Amino acid sequence: MNQPSPLITNRRHFSFRWLYLLIPLIIIGLALLIAFRPRHPLFPCGPEFPCSESTYYGGDVLKPGEVLAGLLARWSIPNDKINAIYAALATTGFNFRQMKPGDSVSLIYQGLHLNGIDYHQNPVVSYEVRFDTTGNARAQKITLPVDTVKCAIKGTIENSLWHSLLKLGGTPELVVEFAEILRYDIDFFTECNNGDTFELLVDQLEANGRFYRYGRVYAVHYRGRTDNVYGFYYCDPSGRWDYYNEKGQSLRKTILRSPLSFARVSSYFGMRFHPILKIVRPHQGVDYVAPKGTPVSAIADGVVTMARWNGGYGKMVELRHSGGLASRYGHLSRYGPGIKVGKKVHQGATVGYVGATGLATGPHLHFEIRQHGNPVNPLKVIPPRAEPVPARYLADFQRVRQGYLDLIKRLTTPLAADSITTHIPIAVSR
Repeated sequence: MNQPSPLITNRRHFSFRWLYLLIPLIIIGLALLIAFRPRHPLFPCGPEFPCSESTYYGGDVLKPGEVLAGLLARWSIPNDKINAIYAALATTGFNFRQMKPGDSVSLIYQGLHLNGIDYHQNPVVSYEVRFDTTGNARAQKITLPVDTVKCAIKGTIENSLWHSLLKLGGTPELVVEFAEILRYDIDFFTECNNGDTFELLVDQLEANGRFYRYGRVYAVHYRGRTDNVYGFYYCDPSGRWDYYNEKGQSLRKTILRSPLSFARVSSYFGMRFHPILKIVRPHQGVDYVAPKGTPVSAIADGVVTMARWNGGYGKMVELRHSGGLASRYGHLSRYGPGIKVGKKVHQGATVGYVGATGLATGPHLHFEIRQHGNPVNPLKVIPPRAEPVPARYLADFQRVRQGYLDLIKRLTTPLAADSITTHIPIAVSR
């Protein structure tokens, strides 16, 4: 076998030795180049310390459970300044109990010294506090003018009315208002389906061109698989107002469709398998799933005939209404204010709060209606309506109603094939 030449072997060793020497030198050279590379001069964009002649602004919002004093303390404002701010705000009628998370505060500095704050409760109302040269604080309430813009909101149900209306830019309060107007005719927990359509005409309040909140709802329309319900606001010349259907009949009825504003039916009227007793037996009411503590409303005017623990019902309230009707509210966590046997209650009054007392697997309301002592299906009760538009004002109502319909029809555009909502400003008034 041929052996490599000694000369070739020595040359290889010589090359590797030079390579070992060159690598550290290259690394050192690169390090020197980086360390001594030319730098561009840095020019400061402002003074090293705040200039005493300049005004600076800071901003923050109240955190959950926090009040103004806590926010100011986080900004290292001295206690004497905080006390002076509170004393100045008190002179404006500022309600310290109405401070809430999300309220914004602007801090104004003159150099390093706090010159004042602005407290913003909402886009319309704010409070200004300023310190004078002697250190005294003075405050004033600022209320911006509000513009009213009538808007039409039109859309299609996707999952729920709540989700669909919020998607259009509606607020939770507007969703509740819409549901409250039609609550006597539509139970939005059992009768709301994907593909249903809705529209409403409402005042939108703005301050400095910014949305503030929604105002009065003038007209609503909901079209479902079986329902086609209108509601129109009308105030007659005598000052009496209500919401009426297209015929002038009041949307209000002597009995509410549901004792809860927003809940989900988990068990219907009729035979069912009891989840705790493990037997099949009649279910004499309807169960609504809702968070613990949700207020439960009386479905009609009545008198309390029971407010105590009642076996599997747990804490229960029973009301006697006119016409031989009675309603029961079971599994309550607690009773409503002043609820006791013999007390008269009005429709919509809080009789208790959702709980899980008695035979219950979780927080829900068991709701029953009885006619002359016999259980009836609450979802099929058809109550009489309240007073309609007086005959002498019917022509005026029809004129107002048609004005609402014409306004919506004239200024809303047909929905595009790939769109489910439109939100259109209609008119402006100051």
